[in-house]
Formats: sequence, structure tokens, C-alpha cells
Amino acid sequence: MSTCERVLGHASPASPVSSDEAAAAASAAKPGAFPQAFLFGAATSCVQIEGAAKEDGKGESIWDRFSSRPGTISDGSTPSVACDSYHLWPQDLALLKTMGLNSYRMSIAWPRIFPSGKGAVNQKGLDHYNRIIDALREIGVNPLVTCFHWDLPQALDTAGGWPNRDTAARFADYASLLAKTYGDRVQNWCLLNEPQAFTVAGYGWGVHAPGIKDRSLMLRAIHTANLAQAAGFRAMKAERPSLKIGIAHDMFPFQPASPSDADRQACDRFDAFRNRWFLEPAFTGKYPEAFPGGNPYELMGFRPGDESLLYAPLDYSGINYYNGLAFVAAGDGPEIFRGLNAHEVHERAVEFYSSGMKEVLLDFKARYKRPIVITETGCDEKEELTPGVPVHDLARISYLNRVLKSVQEAISAGADVRGIHVWSLIDDWEWQDGFQSRIGLAQVDYKKPGKRTLKDSGIWYGQVARSRTLPASA
Repeated sequence: MSTCERVLGHASPASPVSSDEAAAAASAAKPGAFPQAFLFGAATSCVQIEGAAKEDGKGESIWDRFSSRPGTISDGSTPSVACDSYHLWPQDLALLKTMGLNSYRMSIAWPRIFPSGKGAVNQKGLDHYNRIIDALREIGVNPLVTCFHWDLPQALDTAGGWPNRDTAARFADYASLLAKTYGDRVQNWCLLNEPQAFTVAGYGWGVHAPGIKDRSLMLRAIHTANLAQAAGFRAMKAERPSLKIGIAHDMFPFQPASPSDADRQACDRFDAFRNRWFLEPAFTGKYPEAFPGGNPYELMGFRPGDESLLYAPLDYSGINYYNGLAFVAAGDGPEIFRGLNAHEVHERAVEFYSSGMKEVLLDFKARYKRPIVITETGCDEKEELTPGVPVHDLARISYLNRVLKSVQEAISAGADVRGIHVWSLIDDWEWQDGFQSRIGLAQVDYKKPGKRTLKDSGIWYGQVARSRTLPASA
């Protein structure tokens, strides 16, 4: 997640991808207003807010194991309690209602449903999410459910994790059960969140669970994740063909650091590997050209017939957008980026700029010709918690205002954008940063996790959602 300093009544539930109504509404909307069918939402993930790591039959996840190792989390914390949303979820939903939002992107904990990743189903886990989904429908909020937000059951990791092709089949079984159990009330689904984070960062850089630094395992994990998203797509469609299914990718607009050929080529390679490595296979059955000398199919464990197994005509494109990057070539060498491929490149964060989101949205429109849902966007600030004192997070308001203006420009230019979800609904446990980041629209007192208080940004965002227009200044 990028810091703000570094990066520049109630609507009825609507499906972001179920019909052409949103496109028609866009053309009918008054100037400066968002389409009537546009979804204003917020997002969370189970690991980061739920807690209850060992309650009601939940199995261990790789993040439970990884965070318990000294030195892996910057503040030494674990997600064992987090925001205690497993018990306090009604308060989270109350925030959605207070802000007047009409969409909530949430995730389901795989090890809470299958404690061992497969086999026996934990009914208490299924019941927990049934209660949340029913409550969302009662308050008029559309659930967008993510099947996998990085919490692989530890038992599957012990059996080989994402480098093991069998994990794709286990994910398909899990996704099928979710469709069968919740698909009568949940229309919109996200299969995987940011696959590069649990494959590249988890098996290549080693900064995410399971904390491995091995190029070969990374490449195999990538291929299994792509097989899993296609297998999961087919399994859910077989159970309920009407479901609208996509995945969420963290996207970056790219700029070469200079006009040189080396920098342009480095930028193109990283764009292929970073932006398109989990999208091209779904639509073409092939990986884009990103590696000098060709794609490393053999190292990835690619088998004859995988072209067909990778294919998944996703119903929508989910985009997580935070900031942009520039790239500089670092010369010839045995590694690509951060020690992972041939021809190393150096990435450099650049400030958020108003056209960044627009560039990403229009690029998706041109490449994939699918409806688009912004599944995450937001920024953290270094906020000091003072109970009872309002949080005047003006930098976050400025960031969100610029993002939303960019979305409006993309819609005006023809992008079929169906909704946006701000990360995050509440301050949460931010993976390797622990509790040090404050990225929520509402503040959480971690010593008294039942206390949730909307920040100024949450109040501002609620006003935008209700009026469906941006203020003249922010």
C-alpha cells in the first residue's frame, strides 16, 4: 500500500456486470455526476480484520504461521485478533449504512471453510458468512465476495503450496462450495486477489507468506495460480452459470525513466510480467513475452494442454490501483527485478497523478473489452490515535477526490466502469506492516477494537456516495 504523501436514503444493490444498464445510465447521467447504477463501496479482507484465528473450527493459515516467525512483521504483531470483526462485524456493516454505500467487497477465509484446505467442511465457518451476507442484503448493500485473499490453509502449504499443481484443484473444490452455498444471494465474485502478491512476493521476494525466496518455486506458483483461477471459474459457473466472476489485479501505469531503448524495453518487460501475467493466460491460454529469450514454460511446469486449462473468459476486470511506477534498466545480469529474472530493472515510485487511474481503465477497455470494477484504491497515513479526537485526514480526501475525478474522465472516454471500492473500510492489520499503517475510512482503537469512528475521509466519501457527485473542491 502506498502512503498519501508518496502517491499523489440508500441505493439499491446493483450488479456491476450483469447487464447493459450501467452503460445506458452513464449516458443518461447529468454532467459531473456518476451513473445511477455506479457502485460506491469499501473493501476489506478476512485475515486483516477478522481475528478469531483459532475459533469455531478455523484451521491455521499460512499467514498465521508466517506472522508467528520473529522478524517477519515489522511491529511483531499477528492477525490473531486484528479488528475482531469475526465478533464485531455488525459494527462494520453499520459503517457501510452510515456512509450510504451500496457495495461491500469482503473475503471468505478458506481455512475457516476447509480447516485442512480440503475434505471435511466446517459448518460454523459457512454459517458465519451466511449471517454477514444476509445482513448485507437487509441493509441494501451488494456483496462482492473474494474467494481467496492470500490465506492459504497451512495444511495445503505443507503439501507443497501454490507450486503444487494440486492446489489448483483444491481451490476449484472450495470455489464450487462457495457458489453452491452463497450463490443464491451473491451475484458478484472475485476469484483471486492480486495473484502476484501471493506468488511473486510470497515465493520470490519472500516478504509475504510463506516467505520463500526461490525463482523456480515462484514460477511454478504463478502457473498454478493461473490454473486455479480458470479451474475456479469453471467450477463456479458449473454450479451457478449466472454468477458474474472476475479477479482483482493491482495495476500500475508505467513510464520509462528515460527515452532510452534500454529503459523502454525494461518498462515493457515489467508491464508484461507485472500487469498482464495473470490476465493474458485467462483470455488467450498463453503468457505474454516478458523474459529475454522467451517464456520459461518448462520452469513453470507447463504441460501439453495447459493452454486450454488456463482459459477463463472472465465476466469483468477487477482493478486495484494505488500509484504509478517508472523503470530504469540496470544492465545485463542473471536477474529480472528484485532478483528474479534476466535483465534487472529498478522500480521507482512516482507521485499519484490525476490521469493515472484513467490510463489504467482505458488500457483495460482497449485490451480486454470487459466491464471494469475498481476493487481497491486508497492510501495510508501516519495517524496518531487519540480517542475521542476526530481524524482530519485531508491527504486521503485529496487522494480519493483525484481518483474519482480520473474515474469520471475514463467513463466519459468510454470505459465501462461499474463501481469503486475504497481500501479499507476500517484500519486493519496490513500484512508485513502489521498495525503501523492507518488506511481505513474509519479508525479502529486496537486496544478496544469495538470502537470504530469514521474519519473525515469516511464522512466525505459518504457524502459523495449519496449525492453521486464530487464537490467543487476537496
